[in-house]
Amino acid sequence: MNSPLLMNTRNLSRDFGGVRALRDLDLDVRQGLIQAVIGPNGAGKTTLFNVISGVIVPTGGSVFFRGEEITGLPTHKIAQKGLTRTFQNLQLFADMTVLENVMVGMHCMSKGGFFASAFKAPWVIAEERRVRDESMEWLRFVGMEDHSATVAGSLPFGSQRILEMARGLASNPELLMLDEPAAGLNSRETGDLARLIIRIKESGVSVLLVEHDMELVMSISDHVTVIDQGHKIAEGDPETVRSDEKVLKAYLGEE
Repeated sequence: MNSPLLMNTRNLSRDFGGVRALRDLDLDVRQGLIQAVIGPNGAGKTTLFNVISGVIVPTGGSVFFRGEEITGLPTHKIAQKGLTRTFQNLQLFADMTVLENVMVGMHCMSKGGFFASAFKAPWVIAEERRVRDESMEWLRFVGMEDHSATVAGSLPFGSQRILEMARGLASNPELLMLDEPAAGLNSRETGDLARLIIRIKESGVSVLLVEHDMELVMSISDHVTVIDQGHKIAEGDPETVRSDEKVLKAYLGEE
């Protein structure tokens, strides 16, 4: 791949007591691509996402974004640099409207502080209008503009998944990390999700995807990395990975 390096890890490790969830893992994520990380249950995929995004700190190794080390930074600082994520378990504000949830996603880019907001300085009012307008644009992008006033908790599960992606996009990331976005979706919703992820890529946002739905992964990914027991066992384009013997053994076991 000739695309510029966007995010990478070097010798990344994470221990939980006596269990090593990540083992000296090197991962390169290239700009302008949909890259997937796959592996059997317990392979360390969500731990990898949690370390990259600052939810947990690694036991060893480093994370770099555009060549700058971001290892151990708080999640909001990492988001400000252009790397954001969704979660396998939805993290929406169920009692807020769809629009308000997306506006929250722009919070890390907002300049208004407590006192400025409390006294409604003119520039704060203008910024609130900008945040609202841009949030509506993201709802249009994902096809949810007609639900802007709907309470998020009342949405069907599939729509809540899409809303969380819209909120992630609202921070204008360069890299959007999607953790099991197809979990709980039916086949029609998964098809809609696939088309949306491709649109996100075409808009200029790179995507790093963890997903169990192999049909989805193989149909939209440009590059696939396979991990098992915390370390990388294979990588390449979908067809190369699909036929790799180490991958088949990891998923199916030894004969």
